[in-house]
Amino acid sequence: MNRIYLSMSRGAVLIIAVFASISLSCGDSSRRRSVSVLYAGSLATVMENGLGPAFAKATGYEYKGEAQGSLGGARMIHDHLRSPDVFISADPSVNESVLMGRGNEDIVTWFLTLASSQLVLAYNPDSKFAGQFEAASAGSIPWYEVLQTPGVRFGRGDPSIDPKGYRSLFLFDLAGKHYNRPEIPGLLGDPMNPAQVFPEIVLLARVESGQFDAGVFYKHEVVAHKLPFITFPPEISLGDPKFSAFYARAGYTTPSGDQVRGAPILFTITIPKTVRNQAGAEAFLRFLLSSNNLLEEFGLGPVDHEVGGDALKAPLELRGFSSGAYEP
Repeated sequence: MNRIYLSMSRGAVLIIAVFASISLSCGDSSRRRSVSVLYAGSLATVMENGLGPAFAKATGYEYKGEAQGSLGGARMIHDHLRSPDVFISADPSVNESVLMGRGNEDIVTWFLTLASSQLVLAYNPDSKFAGQFEAASAGSIPWYEVLQTPGVRFGRGDPSIDPKGYRSLFLFDLAGKHYNRPEIPGLLGDPMNPAQVFPEIVLLARVESGQFDAGVFYKHEVVAHKLPFITFPPEISLGDPKFSAFYARAGYTTPSGDQVRGAPILFTITIPKTVRNQAGAEAFLRFLLSSNNLLEEFGLGPVDHEVGGDALKAPLELRGFSSGAYEP
């Protein structure tokens, strides 16, 4: 049998080794200077046009963001399909049910509450029903009567992957109780009604383009996109902790078996164990946790930054931002 031997001089080997070392070093350096953030899809405009660039400008780190429905994004992390440095969820329970605990490999051991929001009904100002939506916004007619108008097209998020999706179900359930109008939840049809349910970004685009007349969104989304909206009473908007007990009367079990209940809307932030750039991740959290004015500018509500999970597992420098323990 003929054998072919590849010979190489010691100098050539040295050159290749040097280039390999430079390549690995550059790759490591790039990772050290960039921070990957997987965040709730409703924050897309806020993160990409506001907070992300502001963080990069203030710190010199490169910001790399990806929007996903919080529940879907958490499952991606859990299933090792994503490995972000930072995870921002639209619901504390997403951390607790999908990423925390031994059964979830302790991917997340702590989180900090970041900001609050509330549900609103945004509408297209050029809709042929815009006058009715304006009247509802002024309190002249009930908002749910406008949605009952023949021909009105409205949408909502996907409750199987998106907290805003199941919170929309809570909204209509609570509205039926609050107004003593049991027919209101029926406006949604099936929880996964394909005529209404769309991913966050798709739904927003449909309302902006006029394909839909209205949709249920977080306030910060429509503020960022400059859409007119109807404010719901605090009893049903999921935006006021005073009504926590009433919110908890609404519940939903997702198709994957996750059980969720109504609660005030809270966004959380954490560093999962998938982190590759620990220093950059901590810098990102420090920036956001000290930027309440910037969060408010984009329509998010300020909150006390409470720590959930094991506070002692949080990085020492970040514990100073905590005002106490988070209690569901």
